[in-house]
Amino acid sequence: ATTPITPSTPTTSTTPTTPTTPAVEKPREEAVKPTGEAPKYGGILNLVSSTDISSHDSYSGARGSSITDLTSQELWMGDWAKGPAGGYGTKETDWGMAMNNIFDLKTGYLAESVNWTVDEKNGVGTIIFKIRQGVHYGLNSNLEASRLVNGREVTTDDIVFMLKRTVTSQGAAVWRSNPELRDAEITKTGPWEVTVKETLDAMVNALTRLGEGTRLLPPEITKKYGEPITDWKQLVGTGPFILTEYIAGSAMIMERNPNFWMTDPVGPGKGNQLPYLDRVRILIIPDKSTRFAALRTGKIDQMWEIKDEEAVQMRMTSSHLMEKEEVSYQGRGYGAQIVHDRPPFNDIRVRQALMLATDFKYIVKNYYNGRAQYMTWPYSYIPDYAELYVGLDDPELPQSVKDFYVYNPEKAKQLLKEAGYPNGLKTSIILLTEDADYYSIIKDMWSKVGIQLEFDVKESAAKTAIENNRGQTALIHRNTAPIAIFLTMASFSGTAPSNASMMNDPYVEEMRPQIQRAALYDMREAMRLHKKVSRHIATQVYAIPKVEGYWYTFWAPWVKNYSGELSIGYDNRETWAQWAWIDQELKKKMGY
Repeated sequence: ATTPITPSTPTTSTTPTTPTTPAVEKPREEAVKPTGEAPKYGGILNLVSSTDISSHDSYSGARGSSITDLTSQELWMGDWAKGPAGGYGTKETDWGMAMNNIFDLKTGYLAESVNWTVDEKNGVGTIIFKIRQGVHYGLNSNLEASRLVNGREVTTDDIVFMLKRTVTSQGAAVWRSNPELRDAEITKTGPWEVTVKETLDAMVNALTRLGEGTRLLPPEITKKYGEPITDWKQLVGTGPFILTEYIAGSAMIMERNPNFWMTDPVGPGKGNQLPYLDRVRILIIPDKSTRFAALRTGKIDQMWEIKDEEAVQMRMTSSHLMEKEEVSYQGRGYGAQIVHDRPPFNDIRVRQALMLATDFKYIVKNYYNGRAQYMTWPYSYIPDYAELYVGLDDPELPQSVKDFYVYNPEKAKQLLKEAGYPNGLKTSIILLTEDADYYSIIKDMWSKVGIQLEFDVKESAAKTAIENNRGQTALIHRNTAPIAIFLTMASFSGTAPSNASMMNDPYVEEMRPQIQRAALYDMREAMRLHKKVSRHIATQVYAIPKVEGYWYTFWAPWVKNYSGELSIGYDNRETWAQWAWIDQELKKKMGY
C-alpha cells in the first residue's frame, strides 16, 4: 500500500530559540512591522554581481550571475508569504542566508501543487506535479528566440521536456552530480499532470533538484539553437522579468514582464499583478571596494555577503542604509578539515590535541570583538535549522566534546606524547591568502604545544582543483555544503569536494538513508536525526572549527516591501525582487 505524503505543518515551534552557547553574542533581532504603505508601480532596482555570466543556461549549474532567478521559474519554490513579506507574512522564516530548503515552507509556482507518495514495500516513491494553467512565456518582439516562442502558454509537455533534459543531458548539472536521478521515470499522466517515479533513496534529491533546482526553457529553443544555449538572446522564460540587454563585463538589464501570471499574496498590495518594478539592472563589479562605493552613493540599492568588520565601516559612512544581521553564512560548517586516515591524524588523540591547543574564546574576544560563534562544526547556527544545530548547551553532547572547547595546552601536550609525538610534530594547511590572518593566530597557538603549522597558500582555482581531485593530505580550510541541503550529507559522506576530511564513517552511512527517508514525512524529524549524527561527528574531531563572525545585508531605504530577504527557497538569489517596489519620491527627496 502507498502512504500519501504532503508537506506537513511542523509540530514543533517554527521559530526555534537561539542556543545560549557561551561567549557568543547573538545577533540583534528586529521585528518587521507593517507600514501600511500601498505598493507603487515603476522604478528601477539596481543590484550588483561580483562575477559576469558564466552560463546562459541554468541547467548547466554554473551560476555566474543570477539572471535566471528573475527570468525563469521552477516547479515549486519558497512561499514569500511565510517570510516577513513587509510585515504581513507569517514569519516562519526570514528567507535570509539559510537558503531555506524546508519542504513545509515551499509553494507551487509552475506546479500548482506538489504531492508525493511512498511505497515502502517496493522501495518506490511517486511525485505528482499538478501543472498550473494560464502561465505564458515572456515575449520580447525584438529578439528572434522570443518571437519563436511567441508568448505561448506553458504546456505539460514543456515540463516533461524540462525534467527529462535535466536528468539525461550530459551538460546538465543534475546529470553530473545526481546519477541516481538518471533513471527517473518521468511521464505525462494527465492533461495538466506530470508524474515522477524514483527509488526511495533518490526521492529527497528528486524533490530538491527536479522540483526547485530546474528552470523552464521552452523546447523549441534548444531544438533550433542546440544545447546548452550560448547566447543571452536565446533565454526565454516565464519569470517576472525579461532580459533585454547584456553588456559583457558591465551590466544586465531586465524589463518587467507585462504578462507575468503571479499576484501579490499579502499586505496592502494583495491581489496586485507582479512585479512592481519597471526594470532590474545588475551591475557587474568584481572589485569589492568599488561595490561598497556604489552602495554608498546610491548606484546600487542592495548588497549582501558583508562581513562584520566591513559592516562597521558601512555604518560609519552610510548611516542612511537599512541593514540585516545574520549569525552565519548559509549555516555552513567552518573549519580546518583533517584528512584523518593517515599519520599523524589517524590517531584521534592528535586531532583532540589540536582542539585543546586552540583558544576559541580568545579568538572570539580579540579577533571578532566578542561577536562570533565558535562551535561551527559540523554546522554553524542558523535559526531556520536550529533543530539540527549542536551547541555547547546541548544536554546530550558528551562532556568530553565540550571540554575540547576549553583551552588546555598542557592536556594537548599530554595527548601528543601518548600518541607518540613527545616533541610535537609538523603539518601543513591548504588555504587561500584571505584566510592567512586567521590561521596565523592558530599557528601561534599550536606552536606553544609543539605543533609547527606551515601554510600552503593557493589561488582559488588551484585549491578547488585539489579539492575536486581529493589531493589534500593533511589539513585544508574548507566549508561544508550549505545547511539547506543537509539531507544529501555530501559534506560527511561520499566523494564530493565538501567532504574534504574524506569521511567514511559507518555511523554516518547507517543514518544517512534514515534521515533522507524521514524527510519525506517530517522535515523536523529529519533534523532531529541529523543532530545525533552531528554529535557523533563532533566526538570524532574530523575538523577544527573556525570561529565565525556575523554577516550583513545592506539596502537603500527606498527599497520597499523588503526586509533583507536573499533567497526565497533554495538558491534563488534575487527572486525577492519580484515583490519589492521602489519609493521613487523618497529616493528623490534623499538626493539620489
